[in-house]
Amino acid sequence: MRKIILMMSVSLDGFFETIDRGISWHLVDDELLNHLNGQFRTTGAFMFGRVTHELMAGYWPTAD
Repeated sequence: MRKIILMMSVSLDGFFETIDRGISWHLVDDELLNHLNGQFRTTGAFMFGRVTHELMAGYWPTAD
C-alpha cells in the first residue's frame, strides 16, 4: 500500500497567505529546494487543490 503525505506551508502562528493570496513570506532557498527535490524524486503523483493548481498552471510551462 502506498503512503499519502500531506505537506502544507504554514507559519508557526497558523498564517497561510495574505488577504490577496500573497505568499511572499514563504522563504524558499537552495537548501530547501535541494531537500524537496530529493524527496519528490520518489513521488508517484502530486495532488493539488483547485487554487494551487490554477496558480501553478501558468508557471509549469516555463519551469526547467
